[in-house]
Amino acid sequence: MLRSNFHADGLSFITCLKRGIISSSHSLSPSIKKPKPSLFSKASPIAFSTLNPTYDKPPEGIANLLEALPSGTLIDTAEKYETKDGDAEITLGAALRIFRKKREDEAPDLLLCSKFAPKPWRPSSDSLVEACRSSIERLGFDSLDLYQLHFSDAVSQPFKLFGYTDNKDEIYWEGLAKCYHEGLVKNIGVCNYGPQNIRKAHEFFSKMDVPLVSNQINFNLMRYRSSMETKQACDELGIQVFGYHPLGSGVLTGAYDEEWFSKIPGGLNKQKSKSTRVRWYQKNCAPIIDAVRDVADRRGKKTSHVAINWCICKGIIPICGARNTEQVLDALGGATDEKGSWRLSGSEADELDAASDASAEFARGFELI
Repeated sequence: MLRSNFHADGLSFITCLKRGIISSSHSLSPSIKKPKPSLFSKASPIAFSTLNPTYDKPPEGIANLLEALPSGTLIDTAEKYETKDGDAEITLGAALRIFRKKREDEAPDLLLCSKFAPKPWRPSSDSLVEACRSSIERLGFDSLDLYQLHFSDAVSQPFKLFGYTDNKDEIYWEGLAKCYHEGLVKNIGVCNYGPQNIRKAHEFFSKMDVPLVSNQINFNLMRYRSSMETKQACDELGIQVFGYHPLGSGVLTGAYDEEWFSKIPGGLNKQKSKSTRVRWYQKNCAPIIDAVRDVADRRGKKTSHVAINWCICKGIIPICGARNTEQVLDALGGATDEKGSWRLSGSEADELDAASDASAEFARGFELI
């Protein structure tokens, strides 16, 4: 069994996540799929990221959220999260120590994942290895269950407009392989890779005897068509897909009502920009928003539950955010209820697929190449 341990007191993390794959009407997968890596063979079908409660003491607040997570939950963080690089990892590490101290030996096993951000001043594979060691130190662990490249280096090219590029993806892949072989990480993955890049990366890691286990992309009922080819490529290669923005930044849940809009201040500001964007999605994605609500009403579920469960039915592990325990429990309702595990029926999935096809696409996220 793969394990990640606190330096101080030996908190162990399991290394399995529930596969949670159910076939659906859309032909996202070939007739023969490679089996998923053992990391995804057991435990929770829902991952969590951006655990960011609005408390005066964030570590204590996050520790409270951890209390609500079932064993096998993957906690997704990154050095680039928060305003200052590394702050999110420091806060999460402190929260995990508080959590472990409170629960002692009864603490549920969790999985820990972080990410490396390509930057022009990180020129070598050793740059990635050094960053990985720093992430592990900030989190207070001996190793990570999963370490991912946050995005392709093709995104981080400041001189592209002048005709100069220096894509270091293969250099960073070599760094991930070093981390794996040195035992710093148990598994490696990538984020925001499309079918072309994921095939190249898989071929590269295969030659280095390193399993590429995951690809984290924007995947939800409003961002489906443009993700289909990537999902199919990952299925063929046996790579698990994580989906961020499973609720379309809240648009799929119907959270933005007239009361919310009435509180938006005038003038140019982030809230005004967000409200304009939300209005556009409400108008152009009405078929899927209405369909999610209809299915939820018939099943006696929340709209958030339906949107999350649809991701699981597609073989995706959705990554949910939460600011309080209520939001954690609400997200978990997308996979289980008082009777246990539940899933959408085939006809319900078909209905949602059709409504998704009739709606505009959710534009937030990276282009999948």
